[in-house]
Amino acid sequence: MRAIVWSLTLAFALAAAAEEPPRAFSWKETDTSLALLNHGRMVWQHVHDRKTGKPFMRLAMLDGTELTRPWPYPKNYARADHVWHKALWWSWKYIDGINFWEGNQEGTDPVKVEVSHQPNGAAHIEADIAYHLPKQPPIVTERRVIDVTTPNSEGSYGIRWQGTFTPAGDKDVVFNHNSYGGFAIRMAAEFCSDKRAGKTDWRFLKSKEPAKSQTARWMAYAGTAQNGKPVAIVIFSHPKNPRFPALWQTRNQYPYLNPSFTCKEDYTLRAGETLTLRYGVLVHCGPADPVAFEQAWQRYAGTLER
Repeated sequence: MRAIVWSLTLAFALAAAAEEPPRAFSWKETDTSLALLNHGRMVWQHVHDRKTGKPFMRLAMLDGTELTRPWPYPKNYARADHVWHKALWWSWKYIDGINFWEGNQEGTDPVKVEVSHQPNGAAHIEADIAYHLPKQPPIVTERRVIDVTTPNSEGSYGIRWQGTFTPAGDKDVVFNHNSYGGFAIRMAAEFCSDKRAGKTDWRFLKSKEPAKSQTARWMAYAGTAQNGKPVAIVIFSHPKNPRFPALWQTRNQYPYLNPSFTCKEDYTLRAGETLTLRYGVLVHCGPADPVAFEQAWQRYAGTLER
């Protein structure tokens, strides 16, 4: 089995508590998904089912309290809008003018997926993904690599996501300008901070940037989970990404966070060349701490390339 990156330390998460409470990790693996369980309750799940299209990840706490929008969500689920928002996922908005974002556009397929995992809760996922119109050859291919760290004693864990995109043919491709699209997360409806929903606890936090800047190295969504415990999900943009620091899209009425790669302009990927994008995610179990989040970003940004 391939060694898991970050198997010994939570590379960009916060320090573990001194005494670790009893945990009982196990794995649930199918042909189309991998889930880490603690005492039989989901901590996170990666879904790579061609029938549902784009791969995605559901994120939770050690006691199974779900932080992202469940998929498929239960009948009569609050905020049943934007059905193509699937927890934590990646999707271009437009490639060569073709819409790959909404749910009515088929053609983002996990072609091949390989997973490995360890008893301590660390996992490694590699996927080949094709972007194409239905029943047509791919326009773009992607090689995706995901590493998930062992949850610490408080339940915090990290995800390192990397996607390398290549034109499938001998022509340039254009990732068209759009205000949103790319690496995105849709939080559970219970965490909506929309005043109409009577919620005020959940809030967005961001790294400090120059005055009037719309960019950020990291952003977080933080508040109190359904189990009454403080928690935050932080997304990091890697400094080696083109167009770093990222421009972000946020929504309160349906909790959503997105570092948008094509927010301001097109990106042309030349035939025979590649584009690699890197993002990190920290599921932080505990009170929000922007200073610690900045330190965590610095550790993430300093990790070695594979």
